[in-house]
Amino acid sequence: MKTNVKEVRWAWDNPDVQDLLLKYYRDWLFNTPETAERIVAQVLSTTPVEPPGDILDVGCGLGHHAIAFAKRGFRVFAFDPGDRYVGIARENITGSGLDIDIRRMRCSELAETGRFSLAWAGGYCPGQLSPEEVAGDFRRIYTSLLPGGWFVSSVAGKAKVPPSEKMRNWGELDDCYILSEKWADETRFHEYCSFVYPDRNEVIKLIEVERMYGVNEIVPLLEEAGFRDITTSNSIADAGIPAREGKHFSFWCRR
Repeated sequence: MKTNVKEVRWAWDNPDVQDLLLKYYRDWLFNTPETAERIVAQVLSTTPVEPPGDILDVGCGLGHHAIAFAKRGFRVFAFDPGDRYVGIARENITGSGLDIDIRRMRCSELAETGRFSLAWAGGYCPGQLSPEEVAGDFRRIYTSLLPGGWFVSSVAGKAKVPPSEKMRNWGELDDCYILSEKWADETRFHEYCSFVYPDRNEVIKLIEVERMYGVNEIVPLLEEAGFRDITTSNSIADAGIPAREGKHFSFWCRR
């Protein structure tokens, strides 16, 4: 019997990618409501932003952070490019009884001006964007903020690492096996993951090629967008520990 192989190219708005991430990596990628509550409390403890005020949630995922901000008395505008994610976020928001403006859109469509006290980008993954596109998104976020407004982010995606040889591995999920092949060149990280379903003779091959962004790439793009008072750290929770190249990191800055 011939094996049915389906190739899926990584993109945040690709429905097949969304289905895989929601099925196998939901809590890890999108947090739980409890984790989101803790993160939002940490974000607010490191900025002088207080309710009432307007919050921009960039790449809101399943809406947990947006709900946590709204519970504290903020007005929240949230968006994400993934229709599956926005659909679940709307259900979560309805269940919370809170009034949150949520839309399916990209940051390239953001047209707000001088509105927000704080822009939050949790788990920000810029790897599908060129440096010029990242700078453009940062400029749109900058423009959307009130003078003195804050932009805070935890940067995820592929950390900046040196070029590496191909590494192969395998694992077992609830209903399939996963075979992976990963390597880095000078600027991009390559990851091919095959989800193998023996019972139905099917393989889904997820192909992900992302530009790697480290702290030394992101900070100049923030400066180019006009941000000032830029600080970085190991994470939102560890605000006093300096960010390191080759690791995920967080940043704070102001308009």
